Amino acid sequence: MSTTTPDKDNTFRKYAPEAAARYRSFRIPYPPTLINTVIDTHKSTGGHLDTLLDVGCGPGTATHSLAPLFQHAYGADPGPAMVEAAQKDAPITASGAPVQFFVSTAEDLLTSIPEIKPGTVDLITAATAAHWFKLPGFYAAAAELLKPGGSIAMWCTGPQYCDPYTTPNAVAVQAAIDKLQEEVIAPFEVEGNRLCHDLYAKLDLPWTIKDADAKTQAGLNEFDEGGFQRIVFNEGGKLEPGEEFVRGMKHASLEMTKKVWSTASPVQRWREAHKEQVEKGEVEDCLDRMVRVVKEAMGEVEEGKGRDWIDGGSSLVLLVIKKKTAHMSASYVLLPGYLSSSIYATASIVMGGEIGQRFKHTAYIHGMFSAAQCWVQKTHSRDSMVQTREV
Repeated sequence: MSTTTPDKDNTFRKYAPEAAARYRSFRIPYPPTLINTVIDTHKSTGGHLDTLLDVGCGPGTATHSLAPLFQHAYGADPGPAMVEAAQKDAPITASGAPVQFFVSTAEDLLTSIPEIKPGTVDLITAATAAHWFKLPGFYAAAAELLKPGGSIAMWCTGPQYCDPYTTPNAVAVQAAIDKLQEEVIAPFEVEGNRLCHDLYAKLDLPWTIKDADAKTQAGLNEFDEGGFQRIVFNEGGKLEPGEEFVRGMKHASLEMTKKVWSTASPVQRWREAHKEQVEKGEVEDCLDRMVRVVKEAMGEVEEGKGRDWIDGGSSLVLLVIKKKTAHMSASYVLLPGYLSSSIYATASIVMGGEIGQRFKHTAYIHGMFSAAQCWVQKTHSRDSMVQTREV
């Protein structure tokens, strides 16, 4: 995988307070299934629930679901209006303290939020946000902030689908949705949107970034490929009879569906580009068109006539990255005329696969450090298979 930096996008950074409030009201909460999977995966790989940092938090959509599970929680977003919206109804942590929100980019966390000390964060989340980050800098900052054994959890949604079992004339309805996404929305996507569309299959990970500077690379090396997990929900719109989308809406009016879709950055770019044409009646609004064609498709069959609601949702991917954990022990022996120090350190990282690291460091110091010898031996055993689960 080659290193790619997502195109910088200011759609959300330049939001006015009213736009941020509207965005928050139309963004549905992340589902319990996802939140539980994030927490369970983090805990099952040695993570704790003391301190949370939600990066690219926007108006706090994910923060609200996660913060009550932690003793301390912070949110960071580069958009001042988004942070203002998040602060208006700040969630409460398990300790009873409100979440603190800060204006910061993902790569500037260390300098922008002095309240968070290095090595104190248990879980860093990025909810539908990592595709906008400068990832090398973000990973390096995360490596410094996380405790050993801490986690990064990043997720995003992919293409939209109708429920194939409950939607009248479902094949035609899905074709209409696909056509809207491909012909109307896709031309207004940037690299970050495309990374989402592909469910982060091409998102750079710490071990795929090869051209970082030495300091950044040191941070990247703190993460272990063997413990990486990629968990996919409803890929390709797949559902079993009676099953619901993990990230979806049941019996949602088409008007509400339109409002939810209006928060997508490609839709906002389309509307900016066609504002005058829509106002003059020369072009139909892209989401008005979506509602119209979906209604028309459902109305082609008897059970869909007059229906103004739909069951639908999207595919969803969760990536979990673990910071390495080290357990060290040391013993010292004083010999006549010498200080002999033998330090044996064993780092045991268990994150899906097992990694064992053994270091032996022996130093002999005589008088005023007249002689010194150092020997380091490092061995690895690795299950480097990346774990991918489809749910």
